[in-house]
Amino acid sequence: MNMNSLFKEKKIERNLVERTINDLAGIASGMFIESQIKSPKDLTKFKNPANGLPILIPCIPIIFDYYEKFFIDKSELQKLIFGSVNSSYVGCKLALESNTFAKNFRLKTSFQKKLNAYIEDILLTRQRVQTFVKEYTFVGAFQTRNIPHLGHEKIIDKMLDFCELVVINPMIGPKKNGDIDPAKLGGLYEAVLKPRYKNRIEFLPIRANMFYAGPREAIHHSKIRQWLGFTHFSVGRDHAGAEGVYPQNAAIDMVKKCQGNLSIEIITHGGAFYCSQCGNAVLQDQCNHSKDKLKQISGSNFRHALNLKKTYPFASSDVQKWASKNFDHLLT
Repeated sequence: MNMNSLFKEKKIERNLVERTINDLAGIASGMFIESQIKSPKDLTKFKNPANGLPILIPCIPIIFDYYEKFFIDKSELQKLIFGSVNSSYVGCKLALESNTFAKNFRLKTSFQKKLNAYIEDILLTRQRVQTFVKEYTFVGAFQTRNIPHLGHEKIIDKMLDFCELVVINPMIGPKKNGDIDPAKLGGLYEAVLKPRYKNRIEFLPIRANMFYAGPREAIHHSKIRQWLGFTHFSVGRDHAGAEGVYPQNAAIDMVKKCQGNLSIEIITHGGAFYCSQCGNAVLQDQCNHSKDKLKQISGSNFRHALNLKKTYPFASSDVQKWASKNFDHLLT
């Protein structure tokens, strides 16, 4: 095996271990207690997308002293979690490394310290959210894995019409290649955006894995924020999607369909654009001008511009200045 292949294999193993400890922490903290799968029959309730995503613990001898194992067909899981996508889809490769899963397991002592730290991190996040709600009453969670552009600022503006405080609440865990490490964005929000919004925003990540499962994951994310104690959560046109595999607005349609099963209020938006007629960034539902006047604002394009050390026309200058200075540090 050459060095590149060995490095890739080790990275996959590290990601799998990290994802597994994240999920174990989510179960132990209570966040995923209703989502854990201990046998194939437990998958039945997840045929209803209102129940979100199943959480399965893969058999990884490197982290367990003992476990009992069970099997689930990979194609069955792929269809249930991701729908009709190809097995080469990034979400499948990230989340479906195994078809052998563990129950009644015992973690090795060498991993227990990390697990305990992750459990504490999740519980402290929940405690902080509940403190925010006591102080402000209506507190919304905005999940993003990107450096904020003008579109993100418009989403925050919309959320502040419903909420007294908006918490930037990215998910901390292994991501697909090229994504920004959201835990490192706190400095940007503190230095640039928090003063602009007169302290009506906070930055508080939650330790949980991304699946890139689109509409079904929008429900999963809503249930996480509900458990944390938020009163509102934002879902956009391609929430938790990647590679363009899910239809536009499928996530919005899903959360609207399942809103009756949630106690958290969902704020939806159809994406952000720059309107040449308005001369400003707008959300799709806030502008009636024709499509030829609208240019899509993209986090991926913003990252690409930063990588090339170019200016992105749809991000504020102070954000770009901070992001350009710190870009290499921000990548996963």
